[in-house]
Amino acid sequence: MAQLTHGERVARRFGSRAADYDEHAVLQRQTAARLAAFVDERGGLYGAEQADGLVAEVGCGTGLLSTLLAPRAARYLATDIAPEMLERCRSKLTETLPDMEFSVLNGEGTCFAETPAVIVSNLTAQWFRAPASGLAHLAGQTPRLFFAVPLAGSFPEWEQAFADLGRASGLLSLPEESLLREVLCALPDRAAHFQTDEHVIHYADARAFAESFRRIGADTPRPGYTPRPIRAVLQRFGSGMDASARVLYGCITKESA
Repeated sequence: MAQLTHGERVARRFGSRAADYDEHAVLQRQTAARLAAFVDERGGLYGAEQADGLVAEVGCGTGLLSTLLAPRAARYLATDIAPEMLERCRSKLTETLPDMEFSVLNGEGTCFAETPAVIVSNLTAQWFRAPASGLAHLAGQTPRLFFAVPLAGSFPEWEQAFADLGRASGLLSLPEESLLREVLCALPDRAAHFQTDEHVIHYADARAFAESFRRIGADTPRPGYTPRPIRAVLQRFGSGMDASARVLYGCITKESA
């Protein structure tokens, strides 16, 4: 049997949890709202350009960001690597937005058939094999890119609990803020604007935190991780856990845009 590619593994994990995603995607819902506000702060989807171009969303999931931005767009294309996620988005939005477009697509390294006037992406690039270069590639596909991506240093409470045991957690390794800024600020003919926010989410206990990843399909472990018992970590947060996520919001615009 042929081994699954990284993208295929990610698609299967998320696709298998599409039915439960909206109920458990707490951080994703928060960042979708914050990213939509960030878009407004940076002059809106189209900025000073004529507001009739295609807006393409990379990694739409079940439509948390699409719901907020698609009504503002002249044309909106929602894409996702997982067909099941895309179908949830379609069923949620086609009644009110019958002209909305949908496509199964791996956002890393893709080239759009039609150049989008705007690309938006909420908590997707961390799943790219190379998040910084993946975002740089998207920036080269459009005059305006808006994105949110979680950063290294997120969930320090969980990571410290493992470190105290002399171990590392299995959480996905997240991109370094300094590298993202360096790569995106170096793009020719592009202006970059960033904001870093912290989102704190309370969980009843550590098991609820761990389950929150599984229930949305975001439990693909970092490469090389071997599962081991985590009873000591679960006991540490038996009376509750606040999980802190650092998120970079970015706007990369063509200098004439």
